[in-house]
Amino acid sequence: MLAKISITRNASLSKSIVHEIARLVAIGKIKPGDKFPPESVLAEQMGVGRSSIREAFRVFQILGVTEAKPGRGTILVNTAPLFALTDWSEFTSTELINDIVEARFMLEPLIAAMAAKRADAAGIRRIAETIEAGRRAIGNEAASIQTALDFHTAVADASGNQTLLLATRLLRSLYFESRRFSRRRLENYETLLKDHETILAAIRDHNPKAARAASEKHMQHGFQMVLDSTEDVAQDSKRKAPGARKARARNPRKT
Repeated sequence: MLAKISITRNASLSKSIVHEIARLVAIGKIKPGDKFPPESVLAEQMGVGRSSIREAFRVFQILGVTEAKPGRGTILVNTAPLFALTDWSEFTSTELINDIVEARFMLEPLIAAMAAKRADAAGIRRIAETIEAGRRAIGNEAASIQTALDFHTAVADASGNQTLLLATRLLRSLYFESRRFSRRRLENYETLLKDHETILAAIRDHNPKAARAASEKHMQHGFQMVLDSTEDVAQDSKRKAPGARKARARNPRKT
């Protein structure tokens, strides 16, 4: 059953329905081949009018997400267009962060190697500009993450593969969450920037093997930073727990 949705003030009801269903698809509550309930049932479940449901499903039909099949009703047939509609910043669990890092381990070295083969002078210059921006952003988490995302997008652009560039752009919001965990310690900023410089040097030398190796090393650094960060968060949570505070109160530190 679909839950009633909270509508943001001034937001379109149909837009809110579209994004809610995209979210449910992203977390696996609705899967390809699933049949949607009748319009009247959906309207009641979500606490909205039938006209809003019709408008939302008109969007899905135009995008090719759903298909009305005689005798079967409206079926989810294609989830790909929904990917760009999903607010990935909601998905911040440690398990998902690990999945993000794992996916990047597979994609990033391939993209870097392709960039080393195909990058032209303009592409190399764009990559270098993101590193310069990254140096100016050291200590500023949000700005640093933005420049890192720009770096990887520039590398994907230099690869000359439009599908990989599109995938990188679509994944930017999702990557943002894993990158937050890699910048909880100030020294990490410098390490990540040095990795970017090494990748750029390999791309500038048109050395695919070196670019792949440098990207793999960069992914390993990032993964270790995520692990260290999640451990820090876990320790902070334990220290802040009510039971821990009571224990410290009963056993004050001796001076």
